[in-house]
Amino acid sequence: MTAADLETPRRWLKRCLGTREASVESACTMSRGSGCHVWDCRLGGEAVVLKAYAPGFDDYSGLGPVGTARKHALALMELSTFGVPTPRCLGLAVEGDEAAIVMEKVETIPFMRPHRVEGARVLARLHSVQTRDLGHDLADLVSRSTPNRGRVGEVADEPRLRETALQHGDYFSVNLGATGGGLRVLDWDLMAMGDPMWDLGFLLEADRGVSAAESKEVIAAYAAIRDVNRERLEWQRACWRAFWGRRDQRVR
Repeated sequence: MTAADLETPRRWLKRCLGTREASVESACTMSRGSGCHVWDCRLGGEAVVLKAYAPGFDDYSGLGPVGTARKHALALMELSTFGVPTPRCLGLAVEGDEAAIVMEKVETIPFMRPHRVEGARVLARLHSVQTRDLGHDLADLVSRSTPNRGRVGEVADEPRLRETALQHGDYFSVNLGATGGGLRVLDWDLMAMGDPMWDLGFLLEADRGVSAAESKEVIAAYAAIRDVNRERLEWQRACWRAFWGRRDQRVR
């Protein structure tokens, strides 16, 4: 990147890290179409990730740039207490109606079947957390967030939703950083109170090719900690099958 390209991440890093000198060695844009700007940075020899939120990003939860950044940062700070491992949050900054967070870079290894099973256990622990257990600010931001229902279409005969829980919203391999020391759950922008079976269905169906045996193991790992609403889960999985069926037809 040129010196001009480094200007924006350098400015945000300095704001997020306070008095710490933001001597950026390099920065590589990692954005994947979310409308946010994400940089993989080397900062004084340390690998960090910078995520900046500006007006116009894909604000699915309805909190706006500042609210979403604050929710993400607070989730990284609080959830590890409940057995939900996350990257460390290193800083948060707000400038008007824009905001950014800096977090540690998670060095990952290939995502394998045992990681999906571990992910089910972590997910059950997340769903067991009550909003009253969270700090006031995080609980308020979560309660004001719109839960993710971002698939294209659904199947008929949706079962009644009998409970809501602390929902990640985008829970699959892309956001489960597998490391030699276990998982780190990434990207908390969509965190809200919603259907816990949305997350479990995401874990089982958003990655294609999960076998029946692996699915059974994943469900059993979740069920060992927390009850599974089988009717809601099967409906969520059927919605995913319909989604992939429509996607395949468009590709042909």
